[in-house]
Amino acid sequence: MEVCHDPLAYLVEQLCCSVSLDFGGNVRLGFSRRHDLTDMMNAQGIARSNAGVLRDRLRQTKGPRSSANPESGEASMAEHMATGAYCPLV
Repeated sequence: MEVCHDPLAYLVEQLCCSVSLDFGGNVRLGFSRRHDLTDMMNAQGIARSNAGVLRDRLRQTKGPRSSANPESGEASMAEHMATGAYCPLV
């Protein structure tokens, strides 16, 4: 079994998910139509197991803003990556 040292990078780069925090501070995952059930279940398991780490990393890279806030004009590179900008959600 592969060890996941950086759950955020794995979710974004390997599983191609959108990862964000909602306004309640909960980790949210976004999937495209091309994701199958296995990918979604794997991503959810990683997110549940590493919720604290993901929450901390997303707060550090985003500051007080959330990707759920569409009014936040410019996005940093970290926000761009964490929201899965390279994996468009349909």
